[in-house]
Amino acid sequence: MIWLRGCRSNNPLAPELVKIMHRSRRYVSFLLLWLIFTACAGNPQATPTVEPQKIQFSSGGVASLSIPSLNGNKIAMRVQKPAGDGPFPVLIGVAGGDGMYAFQSALPARLLEKGIITVDFAPQGRGESEGEDDHHGLVHQDDLKAIVDFVSGLSFVQKDNMGLLSYSYGVVLATGALARYPEMPVAFLIDWEGPSCPGKDLQRGLANDEAWAYALIRFLNKGREPAPEELSQIILHGGAIFDEGYWAERDASGFAADLPCPYLRVQFDQDHAQGSSKSQMIAIINAATINSGQWTRCNDNPPNIIYSEEELSRYHFHNYSGHERAGLSSVYSQSVDTVLLGYAEEMFFARPYESR
Repeated sequence: MIWLRGCRSNNPLAPELVKIMHRSRRYVSFLLLWLIFTACAGNPQATPTVEPQKIQFSSGGVASLSIPSLNGNKIAMRVQKPAGDGPFPVLIGVAGGDGMYAFQSALPARLLEKGIITVDFAPQGRGESEGEDDHHGLVHQDDLKAIVDFVSGLSFVQKDNMGLLSYSYGVVLATGALARYPEMPVAFLIDWEGPSCPGKDLQRGLANDEAWAYALIRFLNKGREPAPEELSQIILHGGAIFDEGYWAERDASGFAADLPCPYLRVQFDQDHAQGSSKSQMIAIINAATINSGQWTRCNDNPPNIIYSEEELSRYHFHNYSGHERAGLSSVYSQSVDTVLLGYAEEMFFARPYESR
């Protein structure tokens, strides 16, 4: 209309076009309203692929479904629920490494016996989920936001008793989502042996001649010791180890400074990926303790303390039992399951962070 009015005196057809536009105004208004509605309906946060009230559970209490992430791509998820209407506490798992689902052991069954729901999901580009693998960057962090939003709307969930459990590299995804979306109704984060920032951790390990760092480099380089000039070409979780921009999206110690919820670090004496090193643990928990203002604790040590390399011998770290030992397969360990189960019960039912 503005363009037509501006050229009315110069274009002999303009008056007729203006009349047509006036007669069609109600149809144009309808069209605009329809466009606005469809734009809102297309918001990937609006309607899940499976409505909460239509979730179908198997006889074992397991449901598999998919929901849209924030960018519209569908992400696969699994829910395991105790019998009954609830509401129940819920523990959402976040996978480590480049894994598809977090729970790879008997832990969900043991949690189920305690009346705790478990939720698991495959980030974009993995398993049945759409999209491309983002290696726990911003897109995968958005996936977790979508999962939390969906789960918090379920009638059988205790909305004030929802926790996250991240395995290893999953702490990058979990802390990133929590720091970026502090409004999420997450009561706490349990982190099992996550790296502070994989690229930076590896750089530090190489600089300090730590055995785990050289072992990882050889693994990433197909068993061959790389020449110094080849290090910049080594790819870890989708990014070059010296790519600062890439790791800025995947820096758990950086995100930990803005954690909006209590943080419990679970650490064995021999880390599954970084051997005897505790630098990665120290970086995350100290950042959270000093800057976030939240309750923090490592294992069953005193809460809200600052750790240093010189004083680590004062604190308790878990050990593997029997023939079990640290390694990349520790996620299947009964020792890890038992320790995580105990801490999950404590955080859900005793709520030690409330006595701060």
